[in-house]
Amino acid sequence: MALLAMMTLLLAAATSLLVGSAGMSATRNYRGAGQVHFVAESGISEALQTINGPGVINLQNDVVNQWGLLWGPSTHGFAPLSGFSYVVIPIATAGNTANAGRLIATGSGIESVKNVVVANVVRSNIPSTAPGAIYLASDTATNATFNGDAFAVDGNDHNYTGGAGPGGPVPGISTRNDANTQETLTSLSALQKDNVRGYGYSSGPPIVPSVNTSPAAPSTTLMNQMINDLLARPGVVTNNATQINGNATLGTTVAPQITHFTDPNGVTIKANGNASGAGIIIVEGDITIQGNFDFKGLILVRGTTQVTEVTGNATIYG
Repeated sequence: MALLAMMTLLLAAATSLLVGSAGMSATRNYRGAGQVHFVAESGISEALQTINGPGVINLQNDVVNQWGLLWGPSTHGFAPLSGFSYVVIPIATAGNTANAGRLIATGSGIESVKNVVVANVVRSNIPSTAPGAIYLASDTATNATFNGDAFAVDGNDHNYTGGAGPGGPVPGISTRNDANTQETLTSLSALQKDNVRGYGYSSGPPIVPSVNTSPAAPSTTLMNQMINDLLARPGVVTNNATQINGNATLGTTVAPQITHFTDPNGVTIKANGNASGAGIIIVEGDITIQGNFDFKGLILVRGTTQVTEVTGNATIYG
């Protein structure tokens, strides 16, 4: 009888251990399933940054066919969690391989946990937000020059009718790489630094101007593609002039327009010029502002932009 009771107790203890072990295993599996899902999502995030860095004109050609070079080793480790990793595979959508596709991320972890996250992606030539109030798209060396102290570049959101807008701030000036950002910063004198405001600005001391690097912002190639797409839209107003003298209206807020200055030498708003408008301006060469210029919208310049120190007076809400 005593032997039977001891066997019963041992059986009960073994059952309790099995139940406890199963409970701990279930807890680990639940935790692992949650962790590996975030690992897979991290793969999607890294893949998007990898794609947006150089930019995409054709998803099949620029991403899918080049993925081995862009992504590197197929499996990437997940540094925050030992034993976890992820793999991402891009696939272009049949029938629309240039502009649409999927990113398939597979996360793996300890105890063979696995999770797959699929993200549908669509290529767009229009950035979801402006990289900056002024954006220098070139990957090659830039040369920013600031004359005088009577200018302001503001990346904070403003309504053109007055008052603050609802949007968040963007950099006053944005570039594609750190070298150009540093060149722009060093080009600002101590008196000029508080003239460039927006995201990251600090009134100090010391004053920190709003000049930032946006490596995932559109490249020159993407900007040119966006310009070409805009020029292909109906209703573009072509302007062959190289100078604006007197009054000129380039669209209104009620009827904005796309204005295309086609001369490769660019356009100059002369000292006696008084130009205003709304919409989009595309300049094939340089734009020089010597007169009054009040514009509400986007200005895309393939060359350089200059506002003269003495006579130029430009107000642009973008």
